[in-house]
Amino acid sequence: MARQSHPLFSEATDAGLLGSTAVAVWFLVRDLLSGRPLRTPSVLGQLFLLGQPHPDLDRIDFAAVVLYTATHFILFLLFAALVTLLVRLAVENAVARFGLLVLFVVFEFCFYVIVNVASTEVSALFPLWTVAGANLVAAGAMGAYYRRHYPDLSQALREEPLGA
Repeated sequence: MARQSHPLFSEATDAGLLGSTAVAVWFLVRDLLSGRPLRTPSVLGQLFLLGQPHPDLDRIDFAAVVLYTATHFILFLLFAALVTLLVRLAVENAVARFGLLVLFVVFEFCFYVIVNVASTEVSALFPLWTVAGANLVAAGAMGAYYRRHYPDLSQALREEPLGA
């Protein structure tokens, strides 16, 4: 097994904070450009955490913003723990490299599908390009972190891409 630079929890925390911050900044910039700062966490917090099937799309609910932001970061930390475990396995195991690809694809579309199923009025706020863009930015930030910490993985991917 490849050398690990820090404990799993530490790496998952670093990568999770990078990914979650990238998504949060993406949507903050989008909200600022539309003239409605913090609209995204307010609407998602109202829908998913406060149980409001018809969230207020025009008013910012700061309790929803705080709850959603905290939940967003916690979920990303948990997700990053899974990714970190797979990255560690992928250094030595071609099947785990394929697992990373599958996880990335699921990650890309999971939020989009959940929002579209949960509320049609909210889904209009999240066209596919915004969700895909946010997830690509997060995956890029997390990927850069793992690439820096696991140079053996890059070498393994060159030698045997996705378990070819």
